[in-house]
Amino acid sequence: MKFIISKYHLLIFSILLSGAIYIRVWAAPLSAGPDVAQFWAFATIFHSHGIDFYQYADATDGTFPFWGWGYFYPPVWILILGLCLLAASTSQATELMVDTSWRVAMKVPIIAADAIIGCLLFWALTGPRWRRLLFAFLWLFHPTAWFESAVFGQFDAVAAAFLLASIIMLEKGKNWQAFLLAGLAIMTKQHTLMAIALMVISVIRNIDQKLLIKFFLIFIGVIIVISIPFLLTGNFISYTKSILLSADAPGYQSHIMYAFNGIGSLLTYLHNTLGWDTEALFQMNIPLLVITMIAAVIFIYLKRITPVRAALVGLCLFTAFFYRINYQYLLIYIPLALLIAGSTTYWSERIVAVGLAMVPAIWVWLSNTGFWFYYLKPMALETLDMFEKIGLVRYGVPDYAFLALALTIMALCLAYVLGAFLWWRRPLPVSATRTLNTEREV
Repeated sequence: MKFIISKYHLLIFSILLSGAIYIRVWAAPLSAGPDVAQFWAFATIFHSHGIDFYQYADATDGTFPFWGWGYFYPPVWILILGLCLLAASTSQATELMVDTSWRVAMKVPIIAADAIIGCLLFWALTGPRWRRLLFAFLWLFHPTAWFESAVFGQFDAVAAAFLLASIIMLEKGKNWQAFLLAGLAIMTKQHTLMAIALMVISVIRNIDQKLLIKFFLIFIGVIIVISIPFLLTGNFISYTKSILLSADAPGYQSHIMYAFNGIGSLLTYLHNTLGWDTEALFQMNIPLLVITMIAAVIFIYLKRITPVRAALVGLCLFTAFFYRINYQYLLIYIPLALLIAGSTTYWSERIVAVGLAMVPAIWVWLSNTGFWFYYLKPMALETLDMFEKIGLVRYGVPDYAFLALALTIMALCLAYVLGAFLWWRRPLPVSATRTLNTEREV
């Protein structure tokens, strides 16, 4: 009977997974954001210049649809884009159009990452199988995940998949695999450093020092192996600038509907509506983030916070205090929040984690999601009637609605940090299988 139930739940999950992939594959060729066009140009430059790519990553030649919109990411994504262009070798993109073949080719790896995250959640969660199905469903059909991977075409799900896999491996005592995946995560999107740094602090006491050094060398080795080819032709300065320096200095958020840091949104709103000069206050965000991260390191070490909670704390602090949070940045913490919500024994933690995971989905209905189906040619105007019926074509939403959303996300982030440090101390069931027999681990 147990075997039959297991196969029954696996069948349901397979149906959910197929449905989630279908709605993404349906939307992928019909929609595109500006990043999709710019990513085509980056892939083209990579094919032309190879490992010298970062010398041309500032997007200042005629290849780019959007002049000066540079590549500010580590190399994993450009390597993936290079493979995507092989599959769509005759495709073209401009500021007005993107070939369907390129839309599909570059979104396939992101959609695959979405599917992998769903599988990881279903596999890692313990307890009743219906709970595994529920929280895998919340990810697979999450409006934010669908929008970013299948519509807008941002690749944060790839970094999120590496990060989630790393944390799950660490929770289960698969330490060298965890550090290898952490290296891949940070070489996909550097924002994952906030999670990885605190995740490592959480296990320092549990791993033999010599083995910890070995694991850290694996992590550094991944970074070196991926980075060195791009440095061989003397691109150190351009490579470092692309990865370590943000594209924008601290300042007002334009437009506020695309701003998801509560402080930044509030300062911008006060400036726009009341005329207050609040720009200088943006300079406080970085020191505030540094101070709270240092405090988090101390709390996590002293209170033995588990890796998954530590990682989510890092991303919550980043979301709450970094001066510019784009919508896709939220995607990286959502799988971690769902993993915690599906495994914690604290109802208060489950409520906050579910709120963290699901509140960002509201934005898909506040904004004009249907716009991205006719923003670039070829347009998919036939989809608009359907989107209007389900509320995805919306105009004139006031700025205070987006401000309220950003402040709510910030409040949930801070609530989770405080809860993790003060109240939620019992190990998560996902940690129950941890086998930190590190004396015998190679």
